[in-house]
Amino acid sequence: MDRFRLFVMSFWMFFMLVFVLTIDIPIYLGEDYELLKISELLTASNVVAIVSMIFLIVGIFFYKELSNDLNGDYSLAKKIVSIENINSEYFALLVTIISLVAFDFKTVRGIVFLIILLLILYSIFVKTELFYSNPSFALLGFQIYKLKFEGESIDKIVITKSRLDVGMEIQTRKLSEKVLFNKS
Repeated sequence: MDRFRLFVMSFWMFFMLVFVLTIDIPIYLGEDYELLKISELLTASNVVAIVSMIFLIVGIFFYKELSNDLNGDYSLAKKIVSIENINSEYFALLVTIISLVAFDFKTVRGIVFLIILLLILYSIFVKTELFYSNPSFALLGFQIYKLKFEGESIDKIVITKSRLDVGMEIQTRKLSEKVLFNKS
């Protein structure tokens, strides 16, 4: 799965919050109401809301695609020799997402800022492989572990729905060089 899809999946909550904060459709149900023209709805705020909704829907589609991708082949079982639960990583990305919605996305300057900020976050995301700290994984019941396998010198990050312990043998599927998925 490519990193762009994982990035969009990681920020689905952000896109949902931005949609709620920026959508601006006046509702008036009095007897003297008039239908709004589409041109009246095409404000900077509503454009941001529509783009956020598109990314939210695309993120859901990418998650379903990931679920299908993860039904494929897995490696031979490997024995866990050391383990560290790193679920706190979810919280760090969630705090970042929540802090981003404090900005004003209803102006052209705010929109430019949002685009630049998302490009910076995407660059960091790709270089550091932080997609494993996806808060939507936490909502879906996944755990994050840093593991060392028998016969390997490099720690791996494993995303799983299972509780893992030292001595267990697990099968994994590679998401990136250092991030693996364990199917429960």
